[in-house]
Amino acid sequence: MSSASAIAAPLGLRLERAAQRFFGRLARRPLFSALCAVVAGLLVGGVVFSLVEPDTNIADGVWWAFVSMTTVGYGDIAPKSPGIRMLATFVIGTGIAATAILTAALAGRVAEARLSEREQTIDLDDDFDDLIARLQVLRDRYVHDERHDDMLTRRAVLAVNAWRAGDTGGEAAMAELAKCLAEHPERDQHA
Repeated sequence: MSSASAIAAPLGLRLERAAQRFFGRLARRPLFSALCAVVAGLLVGGVVFSLVEPDTNIADGVWWAFVSMTTVGYGDIAPKSPGIRMLATFVIGTGIAATAILTAALAGRVAEARLSEREQTIDLDDDFDDLIARLQVLRDRYVHDERHDDMLTRRAVLAVNAWRAGDTGGEAAMAELAKCLAEHPERDQHA
C-alpha cells in the first residue's frame, strides 16, 4: 500500500463519519437546520455584500441575499466583484439546502403518516379474503341446514302419513322425527 493510499483511507473514513454525524443532526432537527441555513445565507451574505459592494446598505444586502437564495434573481442589485460572486454561490447554496431540507422533512412526515395509516388498517386484498372466507362459511352452513331441513321434512311427512293411516308404526316415525328435531342445527333458536 502506498503512503498516499494509507493516508487517504483514514481520511475517507473520517469524512464518512463526519457526514454521518452531520446528517444525523440534520435528521433530528430538520426545521432548525433549514432555519439556520436561511439565517446564515441572509445575514452572512447580506452583511458581507453590503460591506464590500459600493452604494449598498445592509437592507440592500439582505434583499440581494434573499432574492439570490430563492434563485429568483431580479437583477436590481447584482454583485460586481469576483469575491462577492463567490459569496453568491454560498448564498444560493444555503437557499437550495434549506429548500431541500424542508422538502425532505415534509416528504418524510407524509411517508411516516401513510405507513402508520397502513399499519392500522387491513389492506383491501385482506378485506376481500376475509369476505370470501365468511361467505364460504355461510354457504357451507346453508348447504348443511338445507340438507337437514330436507331430512326433517321427509321424516315429518312419514310421521304424519303413519298417524293419518292409524298405523301402529307411527310411534317409530314420531321418534325418528323427534330425534331429527333434537339434532337440528337451529334447534336452540326456536326453543
